[in-house]
Amino acid sequence: MPYWVIFITCGLALFGYTVMAARRGDYRNRWFYRKLYSANIFDLIVFGWKLLGAPGSWVFTRTIALGYALSHPSTMAAVRSNLALFNPKKAGFFDACKLFVNQAECISTFGRFALAEPGTLKDLLGEKYGFEHLKKAHESGKGCLLVTGHFGFFEMGGLVMAELGFPVTALTLPEPYPDLTQWRADFRARWGVKTVVVGKDVFSVVEIVRAINAGAFVATLIDRPYDGNGVKVPAPHGHILFSSAPVLISLLANCPIVPVGISTQANRKYRIDACPPIHAQWLEAGRTETLEHFTQKIAEELVPLFGQAPEQWYHFSPMACRV
Repeated sequence: MPYWVIFITCGLALFGYTVMAARRGDYRNRWFYRKLYSANIFDLIVFGWKLLGAPGSWVFTRTIALGYALSHPSTMAAVRSNLALFNPKKAGFFDACKLFVNQAECISTFGRFALAEPGTLKDLLGEKYGFEHLKKAHESGKGCLLVTGHFGFFEMGGLVMAELGFPVTALTLPEPYPDLTQWRADFRARWGVKTVVVGKDVFSVVEIVRAINAGAFVATLIDRPYDGNGVKVPAPHGHILFSSAPVLISLLANCPIVPVGISTQANRKYRIDACPPIHAQWLEAGRTETLEHFTQKIAEELVPLFGQAPEQWYHFSPMACRV
């Protein structure tokens, strides 16, 4: 029996299992997430790309994604509510299914890139906007803070920028399992991207500031505050929380903030949008007002980018917050 038939059969079997095991509650507490979001699964993804190539891997990936979407109604409802923040008319069932598939393909892409040769990723670049902002920051000899969200295959930005000669450091929270944190750090290192695992202590901030002062482009995510606290920023049809940590780091390191978006085009190439730099400075009104003001400035750049392709904005818990 061909290997691709075995993989698709396994995918359908897993689909059936998830349908029977479906339940409500936070997706991070479910068997599917706790057991499958691990280093072993990422190794399996790499093996699948070796065995099946692109066609078989995409079929298997989409089968798993649709199986998960159809069998987890509460997560589906959360995704639809998040899509409605940008456009209620494009928050239907099929729109949400597309987001699940897109996210699954992003995870599968780790396998594709793990097998690619260094120096080849820039060939996957499509449209590029605002690269002059990045070049100017790099030529100044001082680092900057690249701020994005859980949008598109955001890992791609750091990998490509490293290939283009920019010194990149990625900030990340610890993954659910230490071996997965290490797997993703090793994956980035293969392309020349360093990883700093952010903790809740002052030493993490010191390490970040030191990297920026040494000329690094430090990439971080803003749209999922790790402690649940953040600044409420407007979306077209509601409000979401953005972390104020990037602004604080920028102030401490005295470096510019460049909001960045990475999205997948219809031709499967990657579009990079780099927005004009934001130069945060302490306001006389005080600390809270300073953090809120410049976080809003970041949101003014990023939220419209998310709105251009909300089916690539990956959140599986409700993101809307009350004003």
